[in-house]
Amino acid sequence: MGGSSSLVWGKFTGQGYKEFAHTVTFTEDKNGFYINGKKFTPDDAPMVRAKVGSFQHWQVVNATGELHPMHIHQVHFLAYAENDKPIANPVWLDTVNVPYGGSVDVIMDFTEPVIRGMSVFHCHLLNHEDKGMMAKILFE
Repeated sequence: MGGSSSLVWGKFTGQGYKEFAHTVTFTEDKNGFYINGKKFTPDDAPMVRAKVGSFQHWQVVNATGELHPMHIHQVHFLAYAENDKPIANPVWLDTVNVPYGGSVDVIMDFTEPVIRGMSVFHCHLLNHEDKGMMAKILFE
């Protein structure tokens, strides 16, 4: 992981920084589970492209009536706010519980030079992931 929490946190908190590179929204219905209205298929193009060596500020929104743990492969993120309220001591994670009807704001760390290629992020509940709540991310 790149740097300490306070160094990364400082880059994004000055002057009320709140510009999200991506908003990831979890939804569901009787036919499946979705990210940004899309049910995953293996042939999907990447939903997100990330430049290796950078950070991205994401908001993960849970528009359902149940908790969804968001998980990303190959990288870590700093979860710093839940439902627009600061998290007291943000720590590096690869999975965070996104409360039902709520959101979590994170800073994605794409600074490790070894990350490359296609990967995924998804709900970490296997049934939800298998029924479509997953998306590709391309590290370039």
